[in-house]
Amino acid sequence: MSVIKRDGHRATYDRNKIVSAIQKANTEVDQEERISEEQIYNILASIENRGFDEMAVEDIQDIIEQKLMAEKKFVLAKTYIIYRLPIEYH
Repeated sequence: MSVIKRDGHRATYDRNKIVSAIQKANTEVDQEERISEEQIYNILASIENRGFDEMAVEDIQDIIEQKLMAEKKFVLAKTYIIYRLPIEYH
């Protein structure tokens, strides 16, 4: 899958960048607000299983935020927004 960056360039999808951003946000919140590694990989699966050849980075980030909020992890979702830049696919 390709990721369309904010500047319009395309980059190869790298799930590790997503995992890293979520994990960084996870470490910044209280234990009860965190999600498990399994939940992180379920979020990845929900992105990857859509079957798109390409996705905008903003759409990927929105999916992640929606999934975190669906888990009622509102503080984590807000904290994740701060870590969105690392998955810009520089």
